[in-house]
Amino acid sequence: MRKKTIFIIIGVVVVSILLFLNQGNELDWTPAFNENETKPLDTKVFYDQLPFYFKGKSAKKIYTTFYEYDQHLRMQEKDTLKNYVSVSGSYDIDDTSFNSLLQYVDYGNEAFISAYYFPKYMQDTLHFKVEYDPVELKQEDKTLYLFHSKDSLKYSPKVPYGTSYISDSIMEGKRLGYLKSYDNKDHANFIGVPYGNGIFYIHTSPEVFTNYQMLQAENTGYVSNVISFLPTLPILVDKAVKLDPEISSSPLRYILSKEPLRWGWYLLLLAIGLFMLFNAKRRQRIIPIKNPLKNTTTEFVQTVSNLHYEAEDYNGVIQKMIVHFLEHVRSKYHLSTDKLNEDFVTKLALRSGKPLEEIQQLVSLVIKMKSHQFSTKEPLKALNKEIEKFYKQ
Repeated sequence: MRKKTIFIIIGVVVVSILLFLNQGNELDWTPAFNENETKPLDTKVFYDQLPFYFKGKSAKKIYTTFYEYDQHLRMQEKDTLKNYVSVSGSYDIDDTSFNSLLQYVDYGNEAFISAYYFPKYMQDTLHFKVEYDPVELKQEDKTLYLFHSKDSLKYSPKVPYGTSYISDSIMEGKRLGYLKSYDNKDHANFIGVPYGNGIFYIHTSPEVFTNYQMLQAENTGYVSNVISFLPTLPILVDKAVKLDPEISSSPLRYILSKEPLRWGWYLLLLAIGLFMLFNAKRRQRIIPIKNPLKNTTTEFVQTVSNLHYEAEDYNGVIQKMIVHFLEHVRSKYHLSTDKLNEDFVTKLALRSGKPLEEIQQLVSLVIKMKSHQFSTKEPLKALNKEIEKFYKQ
């Protein structure tokens, strides 16, 4: 692996570690109102305290829509009544679930809902209207009050929303608490709306139930007094973030839930790992293929012989054929052709596997033609016949 690649990998690892460390030191002030998280604007502290507020009664969290959950509660007995509690930034209940909640409260249950925003069909049904002051450029401390108690709660807002309150113009419920708006007027932020045999408690300042405000509050009596309006019954917690902890939050949960897909995923990871392992090894550059030098002697001799033959220079062709034959003997049998004597004949016969008499006849013809001049085709044909006979296996 090249040094440059190693330096790049080290740099990426160092930067990733630094980003991770910095991210871990930063507080997340997102107002998620998650009942299971410990971030400042989540609500774990409040929901952990619910059994204390209701003298040890159980608290069950709803991970589905209220309509789905309510199907098995429609024929409940009187001793199975429960309080419904929801704290969120925006109460996003669908109309079908809200109709189920209306029937649930109408039966005799009570519901406490704290949020900045409520759906219009809910406001129309329960005859209240939420209004909003604009977001302040500089967040100043706010104080919440109760009509029936001297307890109040002063807090420094951390949620970047405007102040929400309930308009007095069409409100049919009972005012239970109020706040001071930016114009220093009293506006209801906590009301009770009777519905059938039950009551809806609407609260428009959910931030006071977040972890940060619960831990920073100097007077915790306000929260306990607000909750004390509900009877001492078990609690249904309608979660703001509806994610069942028993269900994996991984985007691969469907793949991992099916055995064939799960094994396919593992094999893919294994293949990628092996590819990276072997690909990370040092690679040797491809050695270019070099073709061996081509022996052009034969082609040269053939070309020159053709020229001599076309010019009827038979003696020249004979000499070229002899040169080519002797070159063949030197390269294939590794014999010196300086002296064409008996020793040469014997060695050539042994190495070529030809009869001794045949080799003697060929060498004698070569010696004879090397020292004579010929002007006819017959000697050329005779030499060619003997040499071709030698070349044949």
